[in-house]
Amino acid sequence: MWQFIEPNHFFALVFPIAGILYLLLKRKKHNGMHELALSDSDSLLKKHAKKTQWLFRLFFILTLVSFVCLALVAARPMRVKSWIQKWTEGVDIVFVLDVSDSMDATDLTPSRIVAAKSVIKDFISRRADDRIGLVIFGGESILKSPLTRDFDFLLSQLEDVRLRELKQGTAIGNGLANGIARLRHSESKNRILILLTDGDSNVGAINPVTAAYLARQEGIKVYSIGIGQQDRVLVPIYSYDGSGQRGPLITQIPSYLNPELLKQISAITGGKAYMARDTGMLNRILKDIDTLEKTKIKLLPMSKKEEIFFIPALAATFLLLVLILLQETRFQRRKLYGV
Repeated sequence: MWQFIEPNHFFALVFPIAGILYLLLKRKKHNGMHELALSDSDSLLKKHAKKTQWLFRLFFILTLVSFVCLALVAARPMRVKSWIQKWTEGVDIVFVLDVSDSMDATDLTPSRIVAAKSVIKDFISRRADDRIGLVIFGGESILKSPLTRDFDFLLSQLEDVRLRELKQGTAIGNGLANGIARLRHSESKNRILILLTDGDSNVGAINPVTAAYLARQEGIKVYSIGIGQQDRVLVPIYSYDGSGQRGPLITQIPSYLNPELLKQISAITGGKAYMARDTGMLNRILKDIDTLEKTKIKLLPMSKKEEIFFIPALAATFLLLVLILLQETRFQRRKLYGV
């Protein structure tokens, strides 16, 4: 798009317009005059005078064009390029996933751990502008993926999660503390932990409530999700061979979910607690968190202005130089008139 910074300077066009009008009126007057035919010598003089007249008209027109170019220079033309820049303020999210034996229960199809991994994958696919990390815990806690936008790596680490790779037990406090450590130095204004567990905290050096107060101190919200059709289920315990293949059922042990603890953790941090009684409900809970913690996106109109007055300035300079050179060399007035 073209614009002019000083459009009022176009008043300078009055001069070339006046020149054009003068030329047109003079030509009209000349065409209205009738001349008598004289001798052959007079005819030759007339032909030479007409050629000279056309040359001066050409010079006059080129002079007018140079004036037009100078008027454009005075008006300061510029080229404006406009576009929309997308600005995002993402959310830093760490999943804290329970991988204790009880996550092998089949009250969620096909099992609690498989259902949890599936809905986490769906959640990640909807958060293209965020950084997401993954911490797992049982009787201890480890980091599987730091905060990242490399979702191929993150999904591969999630797919690699297996039960019984950590000490037995449910150390919720340790899992939360590990997740908080990953978010502590984040520069994002929005930082959240999503805790998925099906048990009550029964081991670990850090109390879950203490971890919740630490999260609040760091400005981190915790969304707690309890998994299981009931707060108490029997979890099957299987034997496994040396290659990790599951063998026959050995026994069943009770597993207890503590909804009140999860509510307390989330309330302390300003988050929200949920109970996922089936896979569909678990999926809806993650979609609800996705809605609550939206990435901020702004579309900023941007423009770049480039002054291009040098183009008409160059044209005017070139035309004037050509006129001067021609009038001082080949087309001097005395040569045109044969003097």
